[in-house]
Amino acid sequence: MLTERDIAVLFAVVRYYVLSRQQIQRLVFPGDPNGRVTRRRLQTLVDAHLLNRQQMLVCHPAAGAPAPVYYPSRQGCELLAEQTGDERYLTTPTAAPIPHHILHWLAVSETHIALDEAVAKHPETRIDGWLNEWDVVNKDETAPERRYRVYTLLRENPRLVCAPDAAFLLSLRGHSKVFYLEQDRATSGVYQIAASKTQGYAVMAERGLHRRHFPEATVDNFTVLMVAPNARRRDALRKALADKPGASLWRFAAVEDLQPETLFVAPIYYPCVGDPAALVKAKEVGDA
Repeated sequence: MLTERDIAVLFAVVRYYVLSRQQIQRLVFPGDPNGRVTRRRLQTLVDAHLLNRQQMLVCHPAAGAPAPVYYPSRQGCELLAEQTGDERYLTTPTAAPIPHHILHWLAVSETHIALDEAVAKHPETRIDGWLNEWDVVNKDETAPERRYRVYTLLRENPRLVCAPDAAFLLSLRGHSKVFYLEQDRATSGVYQIAASKTQGYAVMAERGLHRRHFPEATVDNFTVLMVAPNARRRDALRKALADKPGASLWRFAAVEDLQPETLFVAPIYYPCVGDPAALVKAKEVGDA
Protein backbone atom coordinates (compact mmCIF):
# COMPACT_ATOMS: atom_id res chain seq x y z
CA MET A 1 0.00 0.00 0.00
CA LEU A 2 1.33 3.39 -1.00
CA THR A 3 1.80 6.07 1.60
CA GLU A 4 1.68 9.86 1.31
CA ARG A 5 5.46 9.93 1.47
CA ASP A 6 5.65 7.41 -1.39
CA ILE A 7 3.66 9.83 -3.52
CA ALA A 8 5.93 12.65 -2.32
CA VAL A 9 8.92 10.64 -3.55
CA LEU A 10 7.33 10.33 -7.00
CA PHE A 11 6.65 14.07 -7.15
CA ALA A 12 10.24 14.81 -6.12
CA VAL A 13 11.78 12.50 -8.70
CA VAL A 14 9.56 13.91 -11.45
CA ARG A 15 10.55 17.45 -10.46
CA TYR A 16 14.30 16.83 -10.33
CA TYR A 17 14.61 13.93 -12.84
CA VAL A 18 17.58 12.18 -11.19
CA LEU A 19 18.02 11.89 -7.41
CA SER A 20 20.23 9.90 -5.09
CA ARG A 21 18.90 8.10 -2.06
CA GLN A 22 20.51 10.75 0.14
CA GLN A 23 18.74 13.55 -1.71
CA ILE A 24 15.38 11.78 -1.49
CA GLN A 25 15.97 11.14 2.20
CA ARG A 26 16.69 14.83 2.78
CA LEU A 27 13.63 15.95 0.84
CA VAL A 28 11.00 13.42 1.95
CA PHE A 29 12.33 11.48 4.95
CA PRO A 30 14.21 14.05 7.06
CA GLY A 31 13.43 12.10 10.23
CA ASP A 32 15.16 8.94 8.95
CA PRO A 33 18.76 9.48 10.13
CA ASN A 34 20.20 6.13 9.05
CA GLY A 35 18.24 5.83 5.79
CA ARG A 36 16.63 2.47 6.55
CA VAL A 37 13.04 3.69 6.03
CA THR A 38 14.04 5.56 2.89
CA ARG A 39 15.68 2.51 1.34
CA ARG A 40 12.69 0.31 2.20
CA ARG A 41 10.15 2.67 0.63
CA LEU A 42 12.32 3.17 -2.46
CA GLN A 43 12.52 -0.60 -2.90
CA THR A 44 8.73 -0.80 -2.64
CA LEU A 45 8.32 1.80 -5.38
CA VAL A 46 10.89 0.10 -7.61
CA ASP A 47 9.22 -3.30 -7.12
CA ALA A 48 5.87 -1.75 -8.11
CA HIS A 49 7.48 -0.23 -11.26
CA LEU A 50 6.49 3.23 -10.03
CA LEU A 51 10.12 4.31 -9.87
CA ASN A 52 13.17 3.45 -11.93
CA ARG A 53 16.58 2.71 -10.48
CA GLN A 54 19.88 3.06 -12.31
CA GLN A 55 23.16 1.71 -11.03
CA MET A 56 26.03 4.21 -11.04
CA LEU A 57 28.50 2.22 -13.11
CA VAL A 58 31.09 4.98 -13.32
CA CYS A 59 32.15 6.96 -10.28
CA HIS A 60 34.82 9.63 -9.80
CA PRO A 61 37.36 8.58 -7.13
CA ALA A 62 36.56 11.69 -5.06
CA ALA A 63 32.81 11.02 -5.08
CA GLY A 64 32.75 7.99 -2.79
CA ALA A 65 31.48 4.50 -3.48
CA PRO A 66 29.11 4.00 -6.45
CA ALA A 67 25.44 3.97 -5.47
CA PRO A 68 22.19 3.74 -7.44
CA VAL A 69 20.13 6.75 -8.44
CA TYR A 70 16.40 7.06 -9.11
CA TYR A 71 14.50 8.55 -12.02
CA PRO A 72 10.85 8.62 -13.19
CA SER A 73 9.04 5.61 -14.57
CA ARG A 74 6.17 5.61 -17.03
CA GLN A 75 3.81 3.96 -14.54
CA GLY A 76 4.74 6.39 -11.80
CA CYS A 77 4.05 9.35 -14.08
CA GLU A 78 0.72 7.83 -15.09
CA LEU A 79 -0.20 7.51 -11.42
CA LEU A 80 0.61 11.19 -10.79
CA ALA A 81 -1.37 12.24 -13.86
CA GLU A 82 -4.34 10.19 -12.61
CA GLN A 83 -4.17 11.62 -9.10
CA THR A 84 -3.72 15.26 -10.13
CA GLY A 85 -5.64 15.36 -13.41
CA ASP A 86 -2.57 17.01 -14.97
CA GLU A 87 -1.64 15.26 -18.21
CA ARG A 88 1.71 17.08 -18.35
CA TYR A 89 3.06 14.31 -16.13
CA LEU A 90 2.64 11.98 -19.11
CA THR A 91 5.35 13.90 -20.99
CA THR A 92 7.91 13.56 -18.18
CA PRO A 93 11.20 12.04 -19.44
CA THR A 94 11.52 8.42 -18.31
CA ALA A 95 14.65 7.45 -20.23
CA ALA A 96 17.54 6.19 -18.13
CA PRO A 97 20.30 8.77 -17.59
CA ILE A 98 23.55 7.99 -19.38
CA PRO A 99 25.76 6.33 -16.75
CA HIS A 100 28.77 8.60 -17.15
CA HIS A 101 26.52 11.68 -16.87
CA ILE A 102 24.87 10.65 -13.59
CA LEU A 103 27.13 12.75 -11.35
CA HIS A 104 26.41 15.74 -13.57
CA TRP A 105 22.66 15.21 -13.25
CA LEU A 106 22.92 14.87 -9.49
CA ALA A 107 24.74 18.22 -9.40
CA VAL A 108 21.99 19.83 -11.52
CA SER A 109 19.39 18.40 -9.15
CA GLU A 110 21.30 19.79 -6.16
CA THR A 111 21.26 23.30 -7.68
CA HIS A 112 17.54 22.95 -8.41
CA ILE A 113 16.91 21.86 -4.81
CA ALA A 114 18.91 24.83 -3.51
CA LEU A 115 16.81 27.22 -5.61
CA ASP A 116 13.57 25.67 -4.34
CA GLU A 117 14.79 25.92 -0.74
CA ALA A 118 15.69 29.57 -1.32
CA VAL A 119 12.16 30.22 -2.62
CA ALA A 120 10.80 28.71 0.59
CA LYS A 121 12.93 31.17 2.57
CA HIS A 122 11.85 34.12 0.41
CA PRO A 123 8.19 33.60 -0.57
CA GLU A 124 8.13 36.82 -2.61
CA THR A 125 10.23 35.03 -5.21
CA ARG A 126 8.94 32.22 -7.40
CA ILE A 127 10.32 29.81 -9.94
CA ASP A 128 7.44 29.86 -12.41
CA GLY A 129 8.92 27.33 -14.78
CA TRP A 130 11.80 24.86 -14.91
CA LEU A 131 12.94 22.98 -17.99
CA ASN A 132 15.50 20.20 -17.79
CA GLU A 133 17.78 19.41 -20.70
CA TRP A 134 15.76 16.30 -21.62
CA ASP A 135 12.24 17.70 -21.17
CA VAL A 136 10.31 16.60 -24.24
CA VAL A 137 8.13 18.81 -26.39
CA ASN A 138 7.38 16.15 -29.04
CA LYS A 139 8.07 12.53 -28.10
CA ASP A 140 7.53 11.30 -31.68
CA GLU A 141 10.44 13.33 -33.06
CA THR A 142 14.00 12.02 -33.23
CA ALA A 143 15.90 15.20 -34.11
CA PRO A 144 16.92 16.83 -30.80
CA GLU A 145 15.98 20.35 -31.94
CA ARG A 146 12.39 19.18 -32.48
CA ARG A 147 12.18 16.69 -29.61
CA TYR A 148 13.58 18.64 -26.63
CA ARG A 149 12.33 21.93 -25.25
CA VAL A 150 15.58 23.74 -24.52
CA TYR A 151 17.78 22.29 -27.28
CA THR A 152 17.94 25.03 -29.91
CA LEU A 153 19.36 24.62 -33.41
CA LEU A 154 20.69 28.03 -34.41
CA ARG A 155 22.47 27.24 -37.66
CA GLU A 156 22.73 24.21 -39.91
CA ASN A 157 26.06 24.93 -41.62
CA PRO A 158 28.35 25.23 -39.84
CA ARG A 159 26.19 23.66 -37.16
CA LEU A 160 25.56 25.80 -34.10
CA VAL A 161 23.33 24.75 -31.21
CA CYS A 162 22.55 25.95 -27.72
CA ALA A 163 21.86 23.16 -25.22
CA PRO A 164 21.61 24.41 -21.62
CA ASP A 165 21.62 22.02 -18.69
CA ALA A 166 18.35 23.63 -17.57
CA ALA A 167 16.30 26.81 -17.88
CA PHE A 168 14.08 28.54 -15.36
CA LEU A 169 11.94 31.64 -14.98
CA LEU A 170 12.56 33.62 -11.81
CA SER A 171 9.69 35.92 -10.82
CA LEU A 172 9.44 38.66 -8.22
CA ARG A 173 6.56 41.10 -7.72
CA GLY A 174 5.31 41.18 -11.28
CA HIS A 175 8.70 40.93 -12.97
CA SER A 176 10.23 37.77 -14.40
CA LYS A 177 13.53 36.89 -16.04
CA VAL A 178 14.87 33.85 -17.87
CA PHE A 179 17.97 32.08 -16.53
CA TYR A 180 19.89 29.30 -18.25
CA LEU A 181 21.88 26.93 -16.05
CA GLU A 182 25.31 25.57 -16.89
CA GLN A 183 26.42 23.14 -14.19
CA ASP A 184 30.19 22.77 -14.21
CA ARG A 185 31.95 19.78 -12.65
CA ALA A 186 35.50 20.58 -13.82
CA THR A 187 35.51 17.65 -16.25
CA SER A 188 36.45 19.87 -19.23
CA GLY A 189 39.06 22.59 -19.60
CA VAL A 190 37.86 26.15 -19.05
CA TYR A 191 39.02 27.27 -22.50
CA GLN A 192 37.24 24.35 -24.13
CA ILE A 193 34.05 25.42 -22.34
CA ALA A 194 34.56 29.03 -23.36
CA ALA A 195 34.97 28.05 -27.01
CA SER A 196 32.04 25.64 -27.16
CA LYS A 197 29.38 27.32 -25.00
CA THR A 198 29.47 31.07 -25.58
CA GLN A 199 28.59 31.56 -29.24
CA GLY A 200 25.27 29.76 -28.98
CA TYR A 201 24.08 31.93 -26.11
CA ALA A 202 25.28 35.08 -27.89
CA VAL A 203 23.15 34.22 -30.94
CA MET A 204 20.21 33.32 -28.69
CA ALA A 205 20.43 36.81 -27.14
CA GLU A 206 20.72 38.56 -30.50
CA ARG A 207 17.55 36.84 -31.75
CA GLY A 208 15.62 36.95 -28.47
CA LEU A 209 15.11 33.18 -28.68
CA HIS A 210 14.79 32.77 -24.91
CA ARG A 211 11.17 33.85 -25.37
CA ARG A 212 10.49 30.56 -27.16
CA HIS A 213 11.03 28.88 -23.80
CA PHE A 214 9.34 31.46 -21.57
CA PRO A 215 7.26 33.93 -23.64
CA GLU A 216 5.77 35.40 -20.45
CA ALA A 217 9.12 36.83 -19.27
CA THR A 218 8.94 40.57 -18.64
CA VAL A 219 12.71 41.26 -18.72
CA ASP A 220 14.04 41.51 -22.27
CA ASN A 221 17.39 39.82 -21.74
CA PHE A 222 18.46 36.61 -20.02
CA THR A 223 21.34 35.45 -17.81
CA VAL A 224 23.47 32.34 -18.12
CA LEU A 225 24.21 31.10 -14.61
CA MET A 226 27.36 28.99 -14.40
CA VAL A 227 27.64 27.05 -11.12
CA ALA A 228 31.21 25.89 -10.47
CA PRO A 229 32.34 23.31 -7.87
CA ASN A 230 34.56 25.83 -6.04
CA ALA A 231 35.70 29.44 -6.06
CA ARG A 232 39.00 28.75 -7.84
CA ARG A 233 37.23 27.03 -10.72
CA ARG A 234 34.65 29.85 -10.80
CA ASP A 235 37.36 32.46 -11.27
CA ALA A 236 39.15 30.41 -13.92
CA LEU A 237 35.91 30.21 -15.91
CA ARG A 238 35.36 33.96 -15.58
CA LYS A 239 38.78 34.65 -17.01
CA ALA A 240 38.38 32.18 -19.87
CA LEU A 241 35.02 33.59 -20.99
CA ALA A 242 35.86 37.29 -20.59
CA ASP A 243 36.76 37.93 -24.25
CA LYS A 244 34.13 35.66 -25.80
CA PRO A 245 30.90 36.71 -27.59
CA GLY A 246 28.06 37.40 -25.17
CA ALA A 247 30.37 37.49 -22.14
CA SER A 248 28.09 40.05 -20.47
CA LEU A 249 25.30 37.42 -20.32
CA TRP A 250 27.23 35.20 -17.90
CA ARG A 251 27.30 35.11 -14.12
CA PHE A 252 29.40 32.67 -12.08
CA ALA A 253 28.83 31.20 -8.62
CA ALA A 254 30.51 28.54 -6.48
CA VAL A 255 28.49 25.63 -5.11
CA GLU A 256 29.39 26.40 -1.50
CA ASP A 257 27.84 29.87 -1.79
CA LEU A 258 24.38 28.59 -2.79
CA GLN A 259 22.84 28.69 0.68
CA PRO A 260 19.01 28.93 0.88
CA GLU A 261 19.00 31.94 3.22
CA THR A 262 21.21 34.07 0.97
CA LEU A 263 21.05 32.48 -2.49
CA PHE A 264 18.92 35.27 -3.95
CA VAL A 265 20.12 38.29 -1.98
CA ALA A 266 23.85 37.80 -1.34
CA PRO A 267 26.45 39.23 -3.77
CA ILE A 268 27.78 35.84 -4.85
CA TYR A 269 27.26 36.03 -8.63
CA TYR A 270 30.34 37.26 -10.47
CA PRO A 271 30.43 38.71 -14.00
CA CYS A 272 33.42 37.96 -16.20
CA VAL A 273 34.92 41.28 -15.12
CA GLY A 274 33.86 43.30 -12.09
CA ASP A 275 32.33 42.89 -8.69
CA PRO A 276 29.75 40.27 -7.67
CA ALA A 277 26.07 41.09 -7.23
CA ALA A 278 22.91 39.39 -6.02
CA LEU A 279 20.24 37.86 -8.24
CA VAL A 280 17.65 40.22 -6.73
CA LYS A 281 17.91 43.32 -4.56
CA ALA A 282 17.57 42.57 -0.87
CA LYS A 283 15.02 45.36 -0.36
CA GLU A 284 12.75 43.60 -2.83
CA VAL A 285 12.47 40.50 -0.64
CA GLY A 286 11.62 42.04 2.69
CA ASP A 287 14.05 42.14 5.60
CA ALA A 288 16.44 39.59 4.06
